[in-house]
Amino acid sequence: MVATGARARELQSILIRAGFARAVGPSAPRLETLPSEAAADILNLYRALGGVLAWPALAPGSWDLSFSDGLLVELDESFHFNRYRELTLQRPWAASLPWQNDYLEYSRRWERHSGTGGRRWSNDSAKRMFGRADADGVFGEFGAPRWKQRALYDAMKDAAAATGIVRLARVSIYDEVGGIRLDDILYRKADVPAETVAALVSERVAQP
Repeated sequence: MVATGARARELQSILIRAGFARAVGPSAPRLETLPSEAAADILNLYRALGGVLAWPALAPGSWDLSFSDGLLVELDESFHFNRYRELTLQRPWAASLPWQNDYLEYSRRWERHSGTGGRRWSNDSAKRMFGRADADGVFGEFGAPRWKQRALYDAMKDAAAATGIVRLARVSIYDEVGGIRLDDILYRKADVPAETVAALVSERVAQP
C-alpha cells in the first residue's frame, strides 16, 4: 500500500506540473492562535468528543502541502472519515467549508476503513486526551480515542480556514476527478491532466 506521505508527494508533483510553486507554510493552529470564539468552540467540541482534561494541550501536526500563494492543501486518506469527524463537520462555522457536504458523506460511508486496530484505534497520547478506549472496533462507552484526536485536530485546521487565518483546501482520496477516484490517480492507476486535479483543489479552497 502507498503510504500517505507518498500520496501527498504525488499530489504535490501533480500540482507543480499544473503551475503551483512550493513554499514554506505557516505553523499548524493552536488554541491561542485561533479567534477566541473559535477556540472556545474547539474546547466545547473536545468535551463533546469525551475529552477528560480541563485545559488540553492541543497540537495538530503540520500542514500536508503549502504553496507560494499562501495556499495550504490537506490530503485526507481513509483514517479521517468516521462518526467523530462527522460530528466536527456539523459545527455552525463548518457550513462555509466547501468540503463539508462531501466529507459528511464520506464519514458516513467509509467509517469501516478508518482503522480499527492497534495505534490507529488508540495510543497513549490520545488516551491522555480522551481517556480509556473500547476494544478494537467496539463503540461502547469509550470508543476510539485516536479517531477522536484526529477528528479534533482536523477541526482545528478547519476552524483556522473558516475564520480566515489560513487559505486552505481539503481533498480526499475518495474525491473523483472526471469520474476517476483521486486515490487511483495518486496510485498512478489512472492518468488525468494535472490541470483537472488542480481544478478540484481550487474548488475546495475555503472562502471565509
